[in-house]
Order: sequence, then structure tokens, then C-alpha cells
Amino acid sequence: MQAGAIYADVRIPQDRPDLSHDTSLSDCSAQQLHTLACSEGFAGHVTLDGQNCTWHRHINWHGTPDGLDIGAISFDEAGHMLERGVLADYTELWVQNAQSTSQVLRFHGADYHGVLVSCGAMGVLAVGRQDKPASRPLVAALAAGQIPDGIGVLFDGLHALCDIDGNTVIASSATDPRTEGMPVLSINEDGVTWHAKQFESMEKRVKMFWSQH
Repeated sequence: MQAGAIYADVRIPQDRPDLSHDTSLSDCSAQQLHTLACSEGFAGHVTLDGQNCTWHRHINWHGTPDGLDIGAISFDEAGHMLERGVLADYTELWVQNAQSTSQVLRFHGADYHGVLVSCGAMGVLAVGRQDKPASRPLVAALAAGQIPDGIGVLFDGLHALCDIDGNTVIASSATDPRTEGMPVLSINEDGVTWHAKQFESMEKRVKMFWSQH
């Protein structure tokens, strides 16, 4: 979802196991965690140089990006936008279907940064640490059937497609399936409260304040 130059993106694997009723990810197998780790989530701003669009990732589910995310933009006969990877092999077809006014809320606190990009009653939420390390070594270990030390770092944060009911934001599809169908963000006058699920069964509430930039 995008509002002006600000965007938030979340992508969930179709074969993800149903872990919505699990209270702790520490009980999951390496295979289950690897499937969860194959989710994608990122948020930031875009810049355009000719036909090339760069997606700057300020918040990234997989931590420090391996490189730049650049797509070459063109349009088909129907007016739909096509994006082809410049530094990676992919092609995406973009279809605009939102009719409502878009909005951006940005917030920070307790070493986390967050953004909620919304259009009407639907939004995409991204919350994470901007200094999150690259996840590649952790994902590789999971793929090899091992659960490495420090695996909780990979799952620290949240990217979710959400329904917005007044000042309550409810996750409908998320990088952490335990949050789906649950309130994940409460909006108030001076900021938000993030209802975070930790890797273990503990839940924490993180108070964050509005960001100007």
C-alpha cells in the first residue's frame, strides 16, 4: 500500500503452517520457522530516476537489505503498471483498486520505528528496528534443519495487512500468524501502543510517539 512516496508492503507464503493458536514460536520446528521466515515485509519511501524506481527500505522484516531494490517502470495497454527488477529477476503487475483517501501514520519509541499506510478501513502496518541485522545466516540455518541461537531476533517486529476499526488496528494477514484476528495497534492522541507478540509466549505493549519525518 502506498500514499505519495511512502509505502508499506507485506507478503505471506501460501504454504505457511497454521500457527495462529500457538502461544510460543519457541515450540515450532526448524521447518515451521523456516516457512514463517520466508515471509517478506518492508516499508519506507520511493524515489524515481527516469523509469527506475528505488524502494528504500527503512523497516525491513529481514533486517539490513542485501542491496538496492530497484524496478524499471512501464505501463501496459490497459494502463496497468509493470515493474521489472533491475538488480533481481522479477516482474510485477500493479493494479490500482483503492478508491479512498490514503493516509500515513509514522511513530517511534523503545528502539522501534513504525508506519501505518492506510486507505479507508484497510492498511499495511510495519514495525521494526532500523538496526536489525541481516537475517540470511539465520534463515540458512533454519533451511538446514537447525534452530540457531538468537533466532528470536528474526521475528522481532511485525508486518501486517490490517483492518482499521476507529482507533483499533486488527491484523488480518501477518508475518506472525499469532496476531491475525487480534488488535495489534491502538491509536491515541500522542501516538500508538503496539501489542507485540514476543518469540516466546510473553506479550508486551510498546508505547510509541508520533514521528515528524
